[in-house]
Formats: sequence, C-alpha cells, structure tokens
Amino acid sequence: MNTLMGRQEKCRIVKAPPQNFNFQAVDKLISTEDVVNIRFDEFEALRLSDKLDYDHIAASKIMGISRPTFTRLLNKARQKMATFLIDGRPLQISGGAILFSQNVYCCRNCRRPFVWEQEDDPTCPSCRESNSIKADAACRGNCRCCDENQ
Repeated sequence: MNTLMGRQEKCRIVKAPPQNFNFQAVDKLISTEDVVNIRFDEFEALRLSDKLDYDHIAASKIMGISRPTFTRLLNKARQKMATFLIDGRPLQISGGAILFSQNVYCCRNCRRPFVWEQEDDPTCPSCRESNSIKADAACRGNCRCCDENQ
C-alpha cells in the first residue's frame, strides 16, 4: 500500500510560549475529547496579526515562514478561536513545528515551556517548581527536550 507523504513541516519562530495554555467557559463543562487545539505557531500568527497589528509580510518574516504560510496559519487560528467562542468548547494551546526565541525554559514537572528573564534560577509559573531546564531550540512546544535532557 502506497502512502503519500507531504513535505516535512518547517519550524516557525515563536517569541515565547503563552502565559496560559487552557481555557474553558465557566458555565459549561465539556469532555476533553471536544477540546479545540491551537498550535503554538497558529497562536503566534494570531498574536502578531491581531494583537500587535503586524501586516502579513512583516509577521511572516518574524516567524521565518512565507507570507502564504503565515496567512494559512492565521486563518486556522481564527477558525479555531471562532469554534472556541461560539460553541463554548475548551481551548488548549500546544504543539506545532516551532523554535522558541531566547530565555525559554521547560518545566520537568508539568512539562510546560515558559519565559524566564530574571537573574535567579528559573521557576515555573504554572506549578511553582524550580525543576526546569533551558528549552532546546527545537522544543516544538511540547517539551520533549525535558525527556531528552534528564
């Protein structure tokens, strides 16, 4: 059986992981199977375009991708945000082919990436533990570098 394979996904540059990773309407509890997942690269496209008001050309250069790829990421992110808001489904931010910028660490306890720009040892803002390592440049947003550097 022949399986068609697409091109390998190019890593996208993301300045930093979000401060929060999961969102849910407080008056509606839904199973985890209905979670809307926005990838880190889609989140970054949304942040650059809709929050920071970059045009698509400038934002695509920041992320290290083509303008058409940036537009596709942004459209996917907007569709997922609409599903989250209109249907009231839980939202999670994770995954994607990304490269974090500087000062990103991975927590070995809760496996979340976070930014730490202070002089002292990094402490995870989610679980408040200091069991963290410098994120691998190709962390890819799911902290596999935590497994590889134990």
